[in-house]
Amino acid sequence: MTIQLPVLLWTVICFAALILILDRLLFRPLLAFMDRRAARVAAAKEKAAAAERAAAEAEARRAELLRLSQEESARLSEETVTQARAEAKARLAAAETEATAALEAAQARLGEESAQIEAALEKRAETLAEAYLSALTN
Repeated sequence: MTIQLPVLLWTVICFAALILILDRLLFRPLLAFMDRRAARVAAAKEKAAAAERAAAEAEARRAELLRLSQEESARLSEETVTQARAEAKARLAAAETEATAALEAAQARLGEESAQIEAALEKRAETLAEAYLSALTN
């Protein structure tokens, strides 16, 4: 068996052409898509972190309101104590509702963005597969 220089040369040329085509049509778009997706995921994580911080602030406000409510109830008469406790409970419920709503909204946004990212990834994968198949047939 002998090495045929023209066959070897054409093999190297075809392989280099394949690498260039894959680089242009597959690797670069895929890497760009992955970078955009990573940025969207990072943004979604930042939004979730902001929602958690808001929940923590609401909890801190709730704790402060509870502390103030306890101090006030120690100074007031029995009737005022009852009113102060009712007000503290209402504020606590509002703070908990606010924190829960913020967390649920962040989770919903995160779920929606994940679904959008998955759909975009599937669509892009199909497009790349079609491009690859059409490149193979040509």
